[in-house]
Amino acid sequence: MKSLQLKKFAASTIAAALFAVAAPAQAVGTVSTNFNVDITLSPLCSVSTPAPLAFTYTSFQPTAATAATPFTVTCPTGIPYTVGVTAGATDNAVQLAYSLALSSGAGTGTGVAQNYAVNGTIASGQGGACTSVPCTNAAATNNVQTITVAY
Repeated sequence: MKSLQLKKFAASTIAAALFAVAAPAQAVGTVSTNFNVDITLSPLCSVSTPAPLAFTYTSFQPTAATAATPFTVTCPTGIPYTVGVTAGATDNAVQLAYSLALSSGAGTGTGVAQNYAVNGTIASGQGGACTSVPCTNAAATNNVQTITVAY
């Protein structure tokens, strides 16, 4: 019987020792420190791709033909920017000269899309060139123009 009591005593002593090791220590105090969060932002503006600027023109018409196509510019809040467009050209398929202009040439970013338009004009009185009826500038090699946003 003594052997059984001795084994129980040894088991309880070992359990108490293990509990003492596993028990969490009492906190004596706390210490803290501060740190900075540094962020470097590289501002990026974007410009949407406008639909094609579509003119309808009749040879030698007495009034200018006009067309417009909208687009948007999105820049981070507070970033000033300018918008430019190529000035126009003489279309090398139908031989009509046109000019391009913007509804506005500058802005300041607001973080949301801002509306603009490319406005085009074909002056009156031009004859143009046509090899078939109806005539389009589908074969033109200079009908791509560029919008540029500088910030």
